[in-house]
Amino acid sequence: MQQLVRWAVLFVMFPVILSGCGDSDERAYTVGWFPPIVDESDCSNGYCLIPAGTFQMGSPDSESDRQGDEGPVHSVTITRSFLMRQTEVTQLEWKSLMGNNPSYFRSCGDRCPVEGVNWYDAVSYANALSKAEGFETCYTIENCSGTAGNDLDDCTVTFKGVSCRGYRLPTEAEWEYAARAGTAGSRYGAIDKIAWYSGNSGKGTHPIAQKAPNAWGLYDMLGNVWEWVNDRYDASYYSACSSGCTDPTGPSTGSARVYRGGSCYSYAWLVRAALRGNNVPRSRNDFVGFRLARSVP
Repeated sequence: MQQLVRWAVLFVMFPVILSGCGDSDERAYTVGWFPPIVDESDCSNGYCLIPAGTFQMGSPDSESDRQGDEGPVHSVTITRSFLMRQTEVTQLEWKSLMGNNPSYFRSCGDRCPVEGVNWYDAVSYANALSKAEGFETCYTIENCSGTAGNDLDDCTVTFKGVSCRGYRLPTEAEWEYAARAGTAGSRYGAIDKIAWYSGNSGKGTHPIAQKAPNAWGLYDMLGNVWEWVNDRYDASYYSACSSGCTDPTGPSTGSARVYRGGSCYSYAWLVRAALRGNNVPRSRNDFVGFRLARSVP
């Protein structure tokens, strides 16, 4: 896969389309560098190559509907390009690899996102796919009870780090970086064009990739189902990065894991790139699924 990332210096004001929940487009203006551009040829076989770069993570005090754990806004540098799945993992993909279907919305069909999976299920799927495709596994999973997609619980999980070349969940920072796709705000304009949320979903999931992708070719980053990410949750963790962070992987301790993006049940104000959700890793809900990432040399 050839990376076509273009940078240019801009010395005048230029509009950046933001991620908004209203009917009208919201725009921000900035001066400096264009964000990296992901060309269509950077997406193949269901994954897009996300370029290394720096972005502002979190939301400012002035942002409407901001939650307390979204700040302070801080600079994050992603030093490695990585592959991000264009869509959420589907029910068919889960069934084909894991042999069951934990989804509540089974009638939605094979192309709908798998949900009803807990965090342990998600990392177990990542390991299983790595093994199936000949990559190293990125998680050591031990001492579990139950089976993935059914009653998996009480696992001891050790993450091998973002240098691992197998499949894994994106870090929280990678997820937000990819969701923003070079934009400066946490809202997209014309939400109905890009997301399934409470205002248009009928309170159920929908097949993947029916809405428009973001600027980096990723579908359903907002809405449809929340997506588990790799990190533990700490409401005050961003304070540790107030002077900037490089390749953060979250707090080293904590009982909850983060999920991102909102779901088909979410009100419009919740469908924001900066919003942070969390739950204990054993929890299963019909509004939470996941997508995968993979580090590249």
